[in-house]
Amino acid sequence: MLYGNRIVVRNQADFDLLQHSVEAALSSSDTLADVRLLPGIYFFRENHLILDGMERPDFHLRISGKGAVLVAISTGREYHLDKGYVDLSTQEPVDVREQVRKAGSWPLPVPFSRGLYMIRLDEADHSEEEMEGCHIILSQWFKGAVYPVEKIRRGWLFFRKDQDYGTAMWSELRFGRCLPRCILCHPPVRTDLHACGVSAFLTVTDSKLKSLSIEGPSFLGNKQGEPLVRIDRLGAGSVQIIGCNFSGIRSSVICSEETDHLLVKGCLFKNNYLSCIEIGEGGQNVRIERNRFLDNGLMMTNAPVIHCLAKDYRIAENYIEDFSYSAVSVGIHYTQPDRFGTSGVVEKNEICMSPAFRRGVPRALIDAGAIYVSTINTRALIRNNHIHDIQGPHGNRGIFADDGTVNVEITGNRVFRILNGYSIDLRRCFRVGRKPKSKITCPNVGNKIYDNVCDGRMRLYIRKDDPGSLLSNNQIIRSR
Repeated sequence: MLYGNRIVVRNQADFDLLQHSVEAALSSSDTLADVRLLPGIYFFRENHLILDGMERPDFHLRISGKGAVLVAISTGREYHLDKGYVDLSTQEPVDVREQVRKAGSWPLPVPFSRGLYMIRLDEADHSEEEMEGCHIILSQWFKGAVYPVEKIRRGWLFFRKDQDYGTAMWSELRFGRCLPRCILCHPPVRTDLHACGVSAFLTVTDSKLKSLSIEGPSFLGNKQGEPLVRIDRLGAGSVQIIGCNFSGIRSSVICSEETDHLLVKGCLFKNNYLSCIEIGEGGQNVRIERNRFLDNGLMMTNAPVIHCLAKDYRIAENYIEDFSYSAVSVGIHYTQPDRFGTSGVVEKNEICMSPAFRRGVPRALIDAGAIYVSTINTRALIRNNHIHDIQGPHGNRGIFADDGTVNVEITGNRVFRILNGYSIDLRRCFRVGRKPKSKITCPNVGNKIYDNVCDGRMRLYIRKDDPGSLLSNNQIIRSR
C-alpha cells in the first residue's frame, strides 16, 4: 500500500503488488520509494522485484524490514534436489543431505552398463524404487559432482554418470592418495515442509539510480538457479545490503557485476549451499565488512564463500567459519584477461573451521586455501588476517596463491593449526606462462611476503630476477 513515497507491506497481497508499487514510484516525480516490510512471512515469486533499464539517477530506492521473512514461493510438492526445504513454523531451513562419509573405494565402472558406476559404501540394501530421487554428491578434486543413485546392493552404491564435471572421478587418487568423500541426498520424509520453487527475489540490470539499499529482512530458502539478489551494471552513488539474514539459499546469494560503491555489511549468512557473495569484474569501491558466515558451501564444491574480482575492494573484519573450499577468493584465472584491473585488500578477517566441522570425515575438498588467490592481480593485499584450525584430507592451506600468482602482498597474517597443508603457499609455476591459452607470460612476479607468523610449514617462492618481489621475516613458532 502506497502512502506518499512510502510503500508499506502489511500482508501477502501488498507484497504481491511490490513490483507495481515500485514502478509507480519510479514513474512519478518522487525521488524516493521507501518500502517498509512489516514483520511477518512473505512469499516471493521468480524475479519478484526486477528493475531493468530504469533511468532515474535522482531516485532513492530503500527496502527495510527487520522481522520480515522472505521465502521462495512453492511451485508444487514434487521433490527435486534443486529445491530448498524450510520449516515455516521454526523459520529454519531443512537439509536433505546426510552426513559426509568416506567412500570405501574409488568409483568403478560397472561392466556392460554404459555410464553406470559403483562405489563401496557401508549401507544397507535399497532397491531402485527405494532410491528414487536419491543423489550422491561425490568429491572430485576441487568439485562436488552430483549424480543420481540407482540402488545399493551388498555394500555397493550404484550411480549413473549423467554429466561431465571436468574433473576425473579418480582425482583424489592422483592428487591426495585419499579416497573420495560423498554425501547422500534423499527426498524429505516430512510432508509438512515448504518446498521452495523459485530462485531470484531481486534483479537489477542496466539501470541508473541515486541509491539502492536493503536493510533488515531475512531470506529463507530458494531453488537452485539464478542468484537470490543480482545487481549488474547499476550506476548508483550507493548500493547497500545491511543487517540482512540469509539461510538455506540453494543458488548464489548476492551477485554483482560492473556495479560501483557496493557495501555488504553486518549480515548473517548461514547454511547456504553455494557462494554467498560473488563480485564480478568491473565494479569499483566494493566493501564486504563485518559479516558472519557460518557453515556455507553445503554442496561440497569449489564455490568460495566470498569471490571478488572488483577494483578497489575491501574484504574486512568478517568472521567465516566452516566451508567446503575457500572462504575468500580473489584474483583472475590465468586463462582470462584482467579487463578492469582487479585490486584490493583482504584484512582483519577471522577464518576457521569449528570443532564439530572438523570432527569425523571433513567436507573440505582437496587442493584448497582458506584465502585463495588466483594468478592475475593488479594488486592484492592480504594482511592481518587470523586463520586457524583448517582441516581437510589433503592440500588444505591457510593462504594459497596458486598458478604463478603475480602482484600479491601477504603480510602480518597469523596462521595456526593448518592440518594437511601449508600455512602459506605461494608456489613456483612457470608453466602457466607457456600455456597456449594463458594471458600472462611472466608468472611469479611482483610478490611480497613478510612479517607473517605461522606454526606450520610455508612454501614461499620469490623470483630472484624480479626486483619487485620480497621475502622477509616470516616466522614459524610453536603453537600453544
